Amino acid sequence: MISSCCFDLETSSLNANFGIVLCAVVKGSDRKKPYVFRGDSYEPWKQGKRSDDSFLVKDIVACLSGYDVLVAHNGARFDVPFLRTRMAKWSPHLECGAFPNKKLVDPVQLARNKLRMSSNGLAALASLIGAGEKTLVDGDVWLRASLDGDKEALDQIVKHCIVDVEILEKVADSVKPYCSVFNSYGSGY
Repeated sequence: MISSCCFDLETSSLNANFGIVLCAVVKGSDRKKPYVFRGDSYEPWKQGKRSDDSFLVKDIVACLSGYDVLVAHNGARFDVPFLRTRMAKWSPHLECGAFPNKKLVDPVQLARNKLRMSSNGLAALASLIGAGEKTLVDGDVWLRASLDGDKEALDQIVKHCIVDVEILEKVADSVKPYCSVFNSYGSGY
């Protein structure tokens, strides 16, 4: 059986050459609860070295490697390239190799190509199908989490990421008919 997962990253910047991964959520079709990866669970962060997301990135990629089909909203232009860039940064240190060559379903690309909406963002697609509302996170929270290592701020970002993945699952289900990667059973093809 082919397996799939929905995933999302939250980062300190939109550019991976000087931003880091703060957290990631991976929800597999084979699981009721998502995997949650957070920077403050790793030794470099505990030692005050928040610029070192190497072990976090390695664990996220290892988790994603276990699935045949990856689903990420704007994953083709953000999440996957961000992870690839961070892996390139850390590959000599961790010997983690390249990002696995997986099938990627990106609902933003499906929306652009198959639907006609004023916005193809996750919030707009969620609103269209009644999949719930995205949470808002204030910019100061991002700064406190990434620069100060504020646990409560990172808790908010993790919660936001979990909600995004829950919404993404519903959005992915709604766009499956327009995607040849999924078969009629909803599994990756």
